[in-house]
Amino acid sequence: MLSIPEIATQIIDKTHTNANDNNSRTIFLVGSKSGGKTTLLYAFLEKNDPPRETLVVEYSFGRKSNQKQGIDKTLCHIWEYGGKLETLNNVLQATPIRGKFFFCVMVDLSKIKNIWETLETCTQVMNDVYSTAESSPELIIICGKYDLFKNFDSEIKKMICTTIRSFALLKHAHLLFYSSKEPQLLRRAKDMLFNIAFGNCVPIKEKNTNYTKPLFIPKDSDTWESIGVAPSTIEQVKIRHITRIAPSSVTSASLPAVAAQMLAHPEAAVDALLALKYSELKNMESLDINSDYLSTLNK
Repeated sequence: MLSIPEIATQIIDKTHTNANDNNSRTIFLVGSKSGGKTTLLYAFLEKNDPPRETLVVEYSFGRKSNQKQGIDKTLCHIWEYGGKLETLNNVLQATPIRGKFFFCVMVDLSKIKNIWETLETCTQVMNDVYSTAESSPELIIICGKYDLFKNFDSEIKKMICTTIRSFALLKHAHLLFYSSKEPQLLRRAKDMLFNIAFGNCVPIKEKNTNYTKPLFIPKDSDTWESIGVAPSTIEQVKIRHITRIAPSSVTSASLPAVAAQMLAHPEAAVDALLALKYSELKNMESLDINSDYLSTLNK
């Protein structure tokens, strides 16, 4: 049987531990390369320095006084991962977590061929690392560069929004469209980060499911009926997406064959035009749509 001093020591240690957890938050931000992660964090932390490329992993923190607890402060630990997604598992396992944990996946809406790979890889690593943990992190999907995405073809925007909404619904994730170029969206993204860092999680007073406008959907508030598709598994959502938008790996594999055809019938004037068009198509990642899907738009 424990002595009174030993019991008292346990109570004090537990009290201190709970207090630290209650006053601590952890945000882990990962996702598309050059997708705007650093720009968003700099805006949130009110840094005036020009954003620099995150090579592997960077640590920042934010601190806010808690008036209800006197001199106590809420401390938010922020980890930003900018390395290859293939090594995310090792980095995430080594990242210390304190208090409430939010796992934010940044998706680049301007590169639609990479959307599924980013979502699938990041969330799979999160699930693998925390599958045996007592509590899983809260998942937030932030879709950046909306200022470019909003000018896409209406059918493409609808399809991408359907995929991302379906993924967020199945993964119980918050969903937010964001752009650093649009003040209202930047302010909303900063407010969301402020609330998960120092407040009571993601605010739910706002909501938009209209794909013609920037989406903002708190977790578990969407429905299959609202999305406009039948209830689906994650594999069904994936098949529906990649059959209409080929992943970048598929496109890259076909490029050598196309280049070989260009060299098969040399003719200076024609080859120059073909080279120009080939270069344009190679760089237009956002318009790499499956031909079968395009044919349905003419019916």
